[in-house]
Amino acid sequence: MFLHAKHAATHYKTIILVADDTDVLIISLHLSRTIDSQLFIRRGTKVRVRMIDVGKLAAVLGSGVCSALPGLHAWSGCDTVSALASQGKIKALKLVQANDLYLQAFTDLGSSWNVPTDVFNSIQAFTCQLYARNTKIVGANSLRYHMFCAKKGQIESGQLPPCEDSLMQHTLRANYQAAIWRRSLENLPDVPAPSAGHGWELDDGGSLKIRWMAGLPAPDVVLNLISCTCRRTCRPSDCSCILNGLKCTVVCKLQGCSNMVQDDAIVAQDAND
Repeated sequence: MFLHAKHAATHYKTIILVADDTDVLIISLHLSRTIDSQLFIRRGTKVRVRMIDVGKLAAVLGSGVCSALPGLHAWSGCDTVSALASQGKIKALKLVQANDLYLQAFTDLGSSWNVPTDVFNSIQAFTCQLYARNTKIVGANSLRYHMFCAKKGQIESGQLPPCEDSLMQHTLRANYQAAIWRRSLENLPDVPAPSAGHGWELDDGGSLKIRWMAGLPAPDVVLNLISCTCRRTCRPSDCSCILNGLKCTVVCKLQGCSNMVQDDAIVAQDAND
């Protein structure tokens, strides 16, 4: 779409893009200085049409924010990248606008296919302030621990920031998507496979799936202590084991469920008991 828009700009003074997709608006704002025509986006239905003047909106936001928008939009949730629980885009945008370090981090996100260490460190500090606005903590793992202790363990997992491992995988996916958007004016961009270290992986059947973490969610000695209290069946919506990506074990209340760990040694010991 934008490749054609740039070509059309060599012949026409005004370009109108017909799209209701937020991604199109974000990319338009990012490329508004690159396409040498007055750019509009037409949204809505036949009876209710809305025309967005991209150039005027870009002037209000500023060139710095427009450069950061592809990275911020991808990171805060889009069609291909999940969003953090209860953390909206407006809150994230205001935080970026108020901090030049975060603004630069999201401007750099997607500029290459890799995430530099300094960019991830800035995004990690940004994540901490999303969950605790006035915190001085800049590490996701440390903030998770302090929030958990402050609530004496009475806090839902969705209220905590992601751990550093999970946040890195999330940032890799956002960087991959933002990198594709930033190359919208390239005819044949050289795009690596998403499973090549960009936050996704292939399952046994060759289908693409999200790589939520690179390591274990907790040490084995802790994982072995986790159990559920399901009575009739272990369902993804209720079972604490499934919700945490774990198999049920012999310490769970319900035995023989479909999520039960298949370990011959454990089954044999259970039979002996």
